Amino acid sequence: MSTHTAAAAATIPPGDAVPAPAGAGPQLDRLRRLAGEHGVGTLVLREPATLSWLTGARWNIQQSLHASCFDVVLTGLDTDDVSARVVTNAIEAPRLRDVELAHFLDGDLEFDAVAWDEDRSSRLPGGPSVGGDVTGAGRVDLARALAAERLVLTTEQSELLAHVAADTTRVTGEVARGVRPGQREREIAGRLCAALLDAGLEPIVYFVGSDDRLVTHKHPLATGRSVERVVMLAVCARRHGLIASVTRMVALRPLPEADMRRYRALLDVEAAFLDATRAGATLGDVFATGAGAYAKAGFSPDQWRTHHQGGLSGFAPREVLATSRATVRLAPGMVLGWNPSGEGWKVEDTTLLTESGPQPLDVDPTWPHLTVAGRRRPGVLEL
Repeated sequence: MSTHTAAAAATIPPGDAVPAPAGAGPQLDRLRRLAGEHGVGTLVLREPATLSWLTGARWNIQQSLHASCFDVVLTGLDTDDVSARVVTNAIEAPRLRDVELAHFLDGDLEFDAVAWDEDRSSRLPGGPSVGGDVTGAGRVDLARALAAERLVLTTEQSELLAHVAADTTRVTGEVARGVRPGQREREIAGRLCAALLDAGLEPIVYFVGSDDRLVTHKHPLATGRSVERVVMLAVCARRHGLIASVTRMVALRPLPEADMRRYRALLDVEAAFLDATRAGATLGDVFATGAGAYAKAGFSPDQWRTHHQGGLSGFAPREVLATSRATVRLAPGMVLGWNPSGEGWKVEDTTLLTESGPQPLDVDPTWPHLTVAGRRRPGVLEL
């Protein structure tokens, strides 16, 4: 397993001046091993998160689709001569060739484009020597095995994620500083999405909620109501397939001391999750520790039942949700997004598990902060 150390969270200018994946060597090595273990020489990859993991490309042409707009067929995995064929339609082929997959395998790809009204499944191989990441279709079912491979980032992917997290945090903070009383939630959400896109980030999840809605609506999709006292901006943003999660809280008037104590107590809950996030622990172990911290911090013991607490991230906002039954064993290179919440407050950042422990990546040196359990954690921005 690769050694994972703390990745530098450098800020990247907006636009296209962002680091690109350099190659897919480590991923191909894992796929060769996996193919050998299951006795197949060919893999058909269709699952969106797997394609993100392998290629770093944008697989979606509209947010409402759960299917990818292309497939990758890898042959010769049981030899030293692996070849890749991209199966798509005539509409998407030029863009994929020129933009999305230009870096993948140095562009050494065969494109197999069908007419836009033709089912491309007919161009995909099947049989006992072919594995796939989608159940069925007459192939050896490797869906679970391939999903497990995604959970541990390569060193390069860890470095790219640090950039994604830094940019997502910076942009979210800049938009949060511009919030003013009387603005509509939808206006704030629009500014947030526009700023993320300008920084080369896809906003795949975004919540903007305010005031009493923060107590009753755990996933506050933006509405036309005007903000008055407290606003939450929460986003999952994607670049090169990698996803960073960040939540920031803004107070539009001085906070009562009781509210500050509640938020500080929530950071203590988060600290329990982070302290337990260690290589070798199961996801269920960490969940139990974090859920148990609510009562110690002064919340209801059942507070964790009002919203999920996060889990493994990476190429999906949550690859595996943390529950008491989650048996995945944590390892360096895994990404976690813990999001404890309670009484109208929420904390959420992207954390990379390294060999020296958990490293939160969403650090903004210009954002107000508190030191909790030896870590710099985001405070509430009071405007």
